[in-house]
Amino acid sequence: MIDRIRHCCIARRALWTAAALLLAGPAGADDAAAETDAAAKGRAIAERAWERGEGYGDLKADVEMTIITGSGQQATRDMRIRLLEMPGEASRALTRVEAPRDVAGTALLTHTGDDGDVQQWLYLPAASRTRRISSENRSGSFMGSEFSFDDFAAQPPSRYRFAHLRDETVDGMRCHVLRREPVEDDRPGYQHAWLDTEHLQLRRVEYHDARGDITRVLTVGEYETFEGADGGTYRRAQFLRMENQRTGAASELRWSGIALDTGLSERDFDVAALSRRR
Repeated sequence: MIDRIRHCCIARRALWTAAALLLAGPAGADDAAAETDAAAKGRAIAERAWERGEGYGDLKADVEMTIITGSGQQATRDMRIRLLEMPGEASRALTRVEAPRDVAGTALLTHTGDDGDVQQWLYLPAASRTRRISSENRSGSFMGSEFSFDDFAAQPPSRYRFAHLRDETVDGMRCHVLRREPVEDDRPGYQHAWLDTEHLQLRRVEYHDARGDITRVLTVGEYETFEGADGGTYRRAQFLRMENQRTGAASELRWSGIALDTGLSERDFDVAALSRRR
């Protein structure tokens, strides 16, 4: 399956790069050329970063979420996360809450298509029902945290338009700074993303609203290397922190027990199975 995933991506990268060359704006010739170069470079960096993370097959992990209010009060959620690679940019993700008891069994299922299309379902054990999350509601808070439903979905290059803004050193690391705008019209705003130049790993994301104001800031770190069943090595972040720039609230995700290529299949990510705790 891993070889099939890798082969499906090769032809499309050439098409994405060619498409980026058509993104020149209506400015003068020099400005249009600069915009085209920035778009092509931004997409090329994003595609290389995505490619470096491909091939792990599937993943299981335990995640502790800490929710911190603006006044400093804290609450925790223990979760289990399952991920499955699919051909091209498609993937599956299942996040299930294990504790505390009053929310245990809550589950978020995400199907990301090869074209970047996202579908999500939320299972609520108290009501014993599954509801589909509409695209306009994916920006809503997951479990009262600063992470949205959409933050738990894959972020393949096909979901964004890119531009390379600059390179700069942050916390001693040289980083590419990319602007990425959601392709979906119902997702206003844009993001600035920092990827280190050595590994092309995400280090920081600033989320801007339609007016350009920063609403949230994500910091990513504590990367570790894991070996897959295919003998390949894959680097995964162990810590993510999302800060709300308006309220001072924050939420943190700490990953542990990461295992790759464990034998998951599409059946483990079926909507009908959401109510069954495993």
